[in-house]
Amino acid sequence: MKQFIKRLFAVISIPLSIVLFFSILYVKRDVYYDFRTYKNYSWKYNFQVLGDVSTKKLLNSHTNYNTFIFGSSRTVSLYACYLQSILKNSKVFHYGSWNETIGGIYEKLKLLDSLGYHLDNVIFYLDTDFTFLGDGKCRPNDYYLFTHLKKFNYYFGHYEAFFSDLDLDKFKILLGQKVEGEIFPNWQSDTITNDYYHCSDSLIIAYGKRNLSKAYYHKIDSLTKVGFLYKRYDVQKFKEKQISDPEIEMINGILGILNKHHSKYYAIITPLYDQLKFNEADMQILKKSFGNNLYDFSGINGFTEDKLNYPDKVHFTQYVSRQILDSIIKPHSLY
Repeated sequence: MKQFIKRLFAVISIPLSIVLFFSILYVKRDVYYDFRTYKNYSWKYNFQVLGDVSTKKLLNSHTNYNTFIFGSSRTVSLYACYLQSILKNSKVFHYGSWNETIGGIYEKLKLLDSLGYHLDNVIFYLDTDFTFLGDGKCRPNDYYLFTHLKKFNYYFGHYEAFFSDLDLDKFKILLGQKVEGEIFPNWQSDTITNDYYHCSDSLIIAYGKRNLSKAYYHKIDSLTKVGFLYKRYDVQKFKEKQISDPEIEMINGILGILNKHHSKYYAIITPLYDQLKFNEADMQILKKSFGNNLYDFSGINGFTEDKLNYPDKVHFTQYVSRQILDSIIKPHSLY
């Protein structure tokens, strides 16, 4: 029996040692920012979830924010530092996220409310393709307070996700070697606003200006010729009905928090390349809920007709976001 136990231990000790070795490296590298605090939390690796990273940045910040931006990756072109320059007495946090849902926005607002933040101004982008996709619930890989996972399950989920898709680049990350390319966007976000870039006076001055180069025109022309930037319909088309009763409850929850804080808020339906608008029944829900605080830039219009505004078909440029901001905020919000 003793010999059997010795042989069994000899057999399992090697794989256990390997697992332990790589687990120690995983904790040391802390690729999901799970185990230590940092001066800045930026989206470094493509497998990180931006909403999760943004939440950790917020929870470790000492800034008294009173203005917040919510929405999908389309908000990357909406600069908090510019918004801060046109909204009086504002301290803006750009709550970056990927494919944000109405439930994700609701969960984040609940967190801010529980932490005692003032919600003086709130901007959120509503996308016809993502915001009400599926059941509208928060993304399952977002921060554990939003998904209501136990903390251990949240940490183990990161561990499992990292090692279930282990490749050469991840081996390099564990070993502290340099990685490049798609896996390593290595954003260096602003330490205060959480914008993609570090804020500066020159950045604010240049924000949204349309300096189109010959190379950019050539890129858009090439994408059009290969059909990536495809021809849209000549008449307005609409999405299928999306907004469910549970999602209406989420909207009502959002309104409850905004009303509690007497927030000035802007619900912006984004101008997507596909030019589709919400179903009429969904629009009636949104109009009834948000009233005059709803701004619809979707469908066939000057923004969406211009292919130069869509460098990858999915997102629109800073020019569009600034034009939207200036049209709904600047006239009555200057110092």
